[in-house]
Amino acid sequence: MAQIHSQIICKFTSLALLLICSLNIKLAPSFSAPTLVAQASAESKVKAKALQQLKETTNQIKDDQSNWKLYYRRASALTALVRYEEALEDLNKAIKLEPKEKDLYLLHANLSEQTMDDEIAADDYTKAINLAPEKGSVYLISRSHCYGAMLKPDLALADALGFLKGHPERYDTNIARIIGCLCLKLGKGKEAVEHFTFCLKNNPKMSKVNEMRGDSYMLLKNYNAAAADYTLAIAMMPNLATKLYQKRAIAYHKAGLLAKAAQDDKKAKSVGHEIFEIAPFRN
Repeated sequence: MAQIHSQIICKFTSLALLLICSLNIKLAPSFSAPTLVAQASAESKVKAKALQQLKETTNQIKDDQSNWKLYYRRASALTALVRYEEALEDLNKAIKLEPKEKDLYLLHANLSEQTMDDEIAADDYTKAINLAPEKGSVYLISRSHCYGAMLKPDLALADALGFLKGHPERYDTNIARIIGCLCLKLGKGKEAVEHFTFCLKNNPKMSKVNEMRGDSYMLLKNYNAAAADYTLAIAMMPNLATKLYQKRAIAYHKAGLLAKAAQDDKKAKSVGHEIFEIAPFRN
């Protein structure tokens, strides 16, 4: 779930969106090679705008240290300049001046995640949810990421399902994979299979999903189905499949297919040797 940390809906309050909005700069999202130069130019403009805003707000704060919006604007500029610790200091001052402004907690949460303080980030999202209960379900998915990083899958799953209940239209392969992973960690094999199956119907080549569905089938003692999923996973990376051969060997063994299990045991040792020879640096 450290990879429950990066995707979904750009986290609704994605750091980039917060900053672009606060700096009043409009950027057109594009990731194709021909636009790289334009993107670099846009990033330079964002940085220049942030530097200008930093200078202006610093001067304004000298004259007025009671305006939380000034600290918020300076924190946004500092964030765009990747000066997270300074931005957090300004946000703490802004929150002290205006403790009921949810946007302060949202930016503080994003910055806390950037600095690997997921516990504080989760607390920030909780405060934002309490301050804006009508929008609380939107923020649940962000808090779910934090709980996942904190190794609290039960809380992470509750938030992910709460988000999905409030926004069923946003159920996609990414959300399905996240929920499936959480269900698997909590031993909820049936639910995990359902979400992983949704992923594979929409994207049969999703990384590791076949393996995880195989693990889910193992929980359900459906060993033939597990072996079939491990087979599909092996086909995607035949030269790096030591663990998968081992898992399939166990599935075959439990299904009573002892000859196939023995063959996979041999393959696991063979592939493991090849991996060591080709890439000894691999974990």
